[in-house]
Amino acid sequence: MKKLILLFALLPVLLSCKDRDKIDLSQLHLNESIESLIDFGELKTIGVETVEYPFCLMIEINDGANYTFDGLDLTGQKVFFQIDSELLKTDSLTKQGGGHIDVRSFKDKNELAEILKNYQAANTIYGMRIEMKTEELKKQILAKLESRYGKGTKNPNTDNGLYWNVAKEQKYIFFAPDYDRLIVLNSTDLSKTCYWDIMNGTIDFGGCDQEAYTKELLKNTSPEKEVTEKPVVKIDKDWNLNQLVVGKTTEQEFASAAMNKNFERTVVIDGSTASTTEVSYDNKDKNFFLYFSAGQGNGENSQNNLLSGYSLQDFKQVDISFDNGLRPGISFKEAVKLFNKNDIINFNDLKFSNYIEVKRGNGKVTLNFDEDYLFSGIYIK
Repeated sequence: MKKLILLFALLPVLLSCKDRDKIDLSQLHLNESIESLIDFGELKTIGVETVEYPFCLMIEINDGANYTFDGLDLTGQKVFFQIDSELLKTDSLTKQGGGHIDVRSFKDKNELAEILKNYQAANTIYGMRIEMKTEELKKQILAKLESRYGKGTKNPNTDNGLYWNVAKEQKYIFFAPDYDRLIVLNSTDLSKTCYWDIMNGTIDFGGCDQEAYTKELLKNTSPEKEVTEKPVVKIDKDWNLNQLVVGKTTEQEFASAAMNKNFERTVVIDGSTASTTEVSYDNKDKNFFLYFSAGQGNGENSQNNLLSGYSLQDFKQVDISFDNGLRPGISFKEAVKLFNKNDIINFNDLKFSNYIEVKRGNGKVTLNFDEDYLFSGIYIK
């Protein structure tokens, strides 16, 4: 009995110790080291997620059980940390559209360090994003923000968004309930007049020069090469190109086709199994890529590798036409009208998107639009 009484006496202490182990994200200065904020044993990824934000490296924690926000439990909510990356200050990712994701898991600090090196990224964070899946959590977080910072400024680009420019803490805070996100950034090295992301649109803090701001975001973009001979591409109503049929045409058939000019063959290898998972043909000068699934024989037999998709990231580099009414430079609104709303996967998000996802069998077609919302690229996978 004494042991039982002792256990109950210690229980509150044990629970309080457990709570203290959780990181209160509201207290971060947003210049902390990555290693101080993550548990290498938890489920997480690192990489590029253009829907969240295309110009930085992103760590995504699948379950925020190890975090709180001013006392609010974040179990079951995703948590993201933003990391500055010089390599990603370019337009190469935005040409792939808002839906581009390229992430991988990492198990220890050595793998993390290697990834950061490859992306020319910092070993500290400059921002965080918290998922808010429930209406209750949104209300609770908003109450915490207003208690600490007062009423926020209405975001003119969204229905219910608010933001705070907290100069004394060097923070930008964006409450974006329409997208289930709270976004907090260290503003020290950010523009003092402008901010943009897909979930908030462009925010003018006063005197925003949009052209200069965009130029800074894309400062490491490679100069455009002079367009010489353009590959001719025709896409039919079933999204096949130049009579190459997605899901049927083999790598061998493409390799012997007339359009196979200036493409470099590359393979994607699964590091854990050393097996080939995909074969791609890359024409980087024209931003033109074709993808083949690796069939039997570890991708070595080109007769077994089937065309699984393709990507054209810049229509200025090709002579392209469509059989379904699309055309290069068509406006976003005009393009939407060409499809039945039931065939548009992201129909409910079109108000805030710069891309359209269209059903295609078991896959999808992503139509990408530039900063002026003109049709500029396509991705099928």
